[in-house]
Amino acid sequence: MLPFTLGQAFRQGDVPASQTVNADIADFQSVVKNRWPDGSVKFAILSGRADLGANTWRTFGLSAGSAPASRPSITSADLQGASVSASIQFGSFGTAGWSGGDWGTPTQTWVEGPEMSAWTYRKPIGSDPHLVAWLEVRAYRGGRVEMLPWIENGYLRVTGPTAKSGTATFTLGGTQRFSQSLNLLNHQRAVLASGTTLTHWLGGDPQLTPRHDATYLMATKLVPNYRGVAASNSTLFNSLPSSYTPLDQASYPATMGTAGYHASIGLLPQWDAAYLTTYADPRAYRSVVISGYAAGRYGIHYRDETTNRPIRFSSYPTLVITGDSGLSDTGSSSTGAYTPAASGSTPPSYKNSHHPSMGYVAYLLTGWNYFCEEAQFVATVNYLKQSDGNRTINGIMHTTAGTNTVRGAAWSIRSLAQAATITPDSDSLRNELVGSLNANISYYHDRYATGTNNPLGLVAPYSDYNPGDPWQYAIWMDDFFTATFGYLKEMQSHSTSLQPKLDAFVQWKYRAIIGRLGGSGAGNYSFRYAGQYTTNYAPSASSNWDTGVGPWYNTWGEVARSMNLPTTGEVGESLVSGYPDEVTSYWGNLMPALAYAVDHSAAGSQDAWTRVISAPNFAKQLSAYNNIPEWGVKPRTR
Repeated sequence: MLPFTLGQAFRQGDVPASQTVNADIADFQSVVKNRWPDGSVKFAILSGRADLGANTWRTFGLSAGSAPASRPSITSADLQGASVSASIQFGSFGTAGWSGGDWGTPTQTWVEGPEMSAWTYRKPIGSDPHLVAWLEVRAYRGGRVEMLPWIENGYLRVTGPTAKSGTATFTLGGTQRFSQSLNLLNHQRAVLASGTTLTHWLGGDPQLTPRHDATYLMATKLVPNYRGVAASNSTLFNSLPSSYTPLDQASYPATMGTAGYHASIGLLPQWDAAYLTTYADPRAYRSVVISGYAAGRYGIHYRDETTNRPIRFSSYPTLVITGDSGLSDTGSSSTGAYTPAASGSTPPSYKNSHHPSMGYVAYLLTGWNYFCEEAQFVATVNYLKQSDGNRTINGIMHTTAGTNTVRGAAWSIRSLAQAATITPDSDSLRNELVGSLNANISYYHDRYATGTNNPLGLVAPYSDYNPGDPWQYAIWMDDFFTATFGYLKEMQSHSTSLQPKLDAFVQWKYRAIIGRLGGSGAGNYSFRYAGQYTTNYAPSASSNWDTGVGPWYNTWGEVARSMNLPTTGEVGESLVSGYPDEVTSYWGNLMPALAYAVDHSAAGSQDAWTRVISAPNFAKQLSAYNNIPEWGVKPRTR
């Protein structure tokens, strides 16, 4: 009987509020962490024990039904009774150890159940004010224990953050499981594992890999719906990390923020999309976990020393990061409240204008609290790096703020929505994240969907690419923003009272993508030329985006004429500009926005979709998405 745990997302309504998740195995538990607005199960952590053969897949069916008879949960006393011991040492800084009664005081209880219970533990490493040893522990019925150990170097407001070097060692049950020299920079964290060993087991590693139903996972709408299908020998696997080294680059960019295409950019990065387009291939699963760990290399882990959790926005209304932790484009504080200055080497560059989703899909697949916190750290650092006058207490991500730009706001709101989606319903931090999400929905609705602002569905750009008239900007960034709001609408992590505002805003916003995919007519912008780098946003550089007073272009046909582009485009004609044969081009960038517009029945979206997919040269994109999947989002309804 081998123990297992995995995360499982559910489609709204599949497991009604009055029922729970059951499986066709006897030794099984489900712990619900999140519910949809109708009360049905949204996400649960599933655990149990099963008879499995070596190198053989076994499928387990899940169903909705009555809760099984109550059984006693595994408790931390079971760890104590089993004489479990573990320790983390970091060079001369010291050692943090757990044994006996130490297991009775977890920092956080994550799961309680008769098959598996999980807790998070922490201890300082020696007398250093910044270094902390962490353990996430899963104890299974039958006696096996699984541990995920890591070291963090940095708090929110503790003075003197700097680099710390030493040999990190993890010992479990008296046996050394990991030892490696680490140079841990400020606000980094490093999981103490290596190679293909991603967690450590006491009592024997069952060596199990979960393989989710990828089609169903996409149907839950918690991830986009990807069109790609990778073959088992796809070149995609060559780009996925297969072995873990603490603080390694893995598939992240050498410098976050470098111009041009990178596989980390998109609603989900390539390694997460790969899991969905390879039918949950174990190689892709491993890459998702490794990439989730590798996010620790960025100096974004600002843990509140008063709570030992990622921050609550409301607790720090004017605090801003100083910007010496590898975070680019940080803002200013109206009260002079900044995080302590850091010294030593600087962590790899982090730019919210280019940052990928981190931790989110890894959590959906594994249920490890470590990954949930990673997503929370991303969301909260994007708040802390903004000027407090721009973000306000609710963390509004402005498209015009110098620390954002349009794409920066898009990716920050995406990461915020993801963190709100996976933070457990019972966690008070979720209220902060949802409150911020609500504030962004209200802000963008009130600014654009109810006033006299531009009729084209364009949000205010950060700058003007043209020194004079007309106002020009990168339209592909606006497509990122459109796709983000389509995505967060499907995740349904905002308050239901905001649904009318969100619906109205996204319908207004979809004009920006549908309007550029028009047919023939004086009011149209030919779909063949939708993949531009820059587009005219307004006829005058003096157009006022704050008040909504123009002048504005009244139709996309006016935009086309101002750019000397055609206003005619018939079904069956080829796509022209913007590298239409390449899935990493502006045509790839616009596909998620168009897909969500179709799914949400935006006016003209079906015709726009037909024009694009009927173009003879669009077929070249279709096969390429199998190996480069991240932009290949397609409508669920087509």
